[in-house]
Amino acid sequence: MAMAGEEALALVVTADEGTFFVEGPAGVGKTALARRRLRHLLRREQPDARLLLLVPYRGLLAPYEVALRDLDLPPGTLLRTTLAGLARRTIRRFWPQVAEAAGFAHPDRPPRFLTLEMAQYVLRRVIGPLLEGDYFQGLPLPHPRLLRQLLDNLNRAALVGFPITEIAPRLQAALGTESPQSRFFVQAQDCALRFRRYCLDHNLLDFSLQIELFTRHLLPRPQVQADLFDPPPHLIVDNVEETVPVTQDLLRALLPSRVASALLLYDREGGYRRFLGADPEGGYALKEQCQHHLALEESRVTPTPLVALEQALTRALGGQPVPYRGRAPLDADAPAVTLLTGRFYPQMLDRVADEVVRLITEEGFLAGEIAILAPYLPDALRFALEGRLAQTGVPVRVHRPSRPFHAEPVARHLLTLAALGHPWWQEPPTTEAVAHALSWAVVGLDPLRARLLARILHRPREG
Repeated sequence: MAMAGEEALALVVTADEGTFFVEGPAGVGKTALARRRLRHLLRREQPDARLLLLVPYRGLLAPYEVALRDLDLPPGTLLRTTLAGLARRTIRRFWPQVAEAAGFAHPDRPPRFLTLEMAQYVLRRVIGPLLEGDYFQGLPLPHPRLLRQLLDNLNRAALVGFPITEIAPRLQAALGTESPQSRFFVQAQDCALRFRRYCLDHNLLDFSLQIELFTRHLLPRPQVQADLFDPPPHLIVDNVEETVPVTQDLLRALLPSRVASALLLYDREGGYRRFLGADPEGGYALKEQCQHHLALEESRVTPTPLVALEQALTRALGGQPVPYRGRAPLDADAPAVTLLTGRFYPQMLDRVADEVVRLITEEGFLAGEIAILAPYLPDALRFALEGRLAQTGVPVRVHRPSRPFHAEPVARHLLTLAALGHPWWQEPPTTEAVAHALSWAVVGLDPLRARLLARILHRPREG
């Protein structure tokens, strides 16, 4: 049933029951509405009530944490979590009942959850001999990015809900034709199976195994469902468009009969995590599971220049911009995007550096308010940009998610010093690494004297 007006907003906030689907573009007040409802539910004097706040990733919990600061919540009243958080919580609780059935070699021992970095380390140990052999030969991909891609294959399988034995056939089907790359898919399949076997043998749970264990082995059990959903919780799900298929399967099983009430928020312009497995279309289909539908259109927070950028990009891509209610018409000819062109690569870098300086000196922006985005940031591009900005006195900080932590200079120097202080690790650093670490750690020590000092004091064979 479609709803509209202030009375509809008040009903969403104060309703004791019912399922609501609220949609609209970013900035129209969907999360603010959910925060008001959350505070209303928590202030009611119902000691047995349970609330479940579910978001696609933990960063989306920040606005709700702010709204809850002044509330004294009794333990167990509100569960704020993600799918992964719900999976880890349930696995810890029901590990003895499910470990053996799931194929773990040591069900009498506790599970060990792997972070992304730990999973990469374990995967590297498992497939190291294969990488030194003929696996992935000819694939122009550094090992850290290859490891992340292999783990992403496992994660995608778990989030979409297909077995890891189908990784290679699905990749080959996506390619569409026979090609030399097909052998890489078979090798990726083999690496995934070897890693999974190692995890089962050592009670290790990477992200994909956590999700599989939760969705395939735990959720079907009546005692798990009773623990999570009895009594039926009041449910709030933010950014439904960023949820993955297995999360949507869970929501379909809950709506509408297994919840006391539900509020689902959908951002029409979202779906940015599609490359991580999100299914915006599946999220929107959950609208049919809800009894009441509400569309918000009037932007409350989006600044006019950002709206102008959105509409200019929409027109440039051949679309029809959606007008924002409650705002004056925007000038269609107002420049929202400026193209900086250069014939050669160095000219492009010079133009970028000059634009950064102009924004700081002429328009008064701070360096921390300016972001330079690149789809791929090799070391050469990073060095060239940092050098140009350093010449103008502009500080810069570089973030590269695909770059392993140990590849950062500070991390390498700290690891070198740690190895020197722990000779029993039997991982003596090279003289060159010691020289770099000394030059970094000792103020005023130039590289030449650092190398000389390292040669005198450090003997790699002796540690």
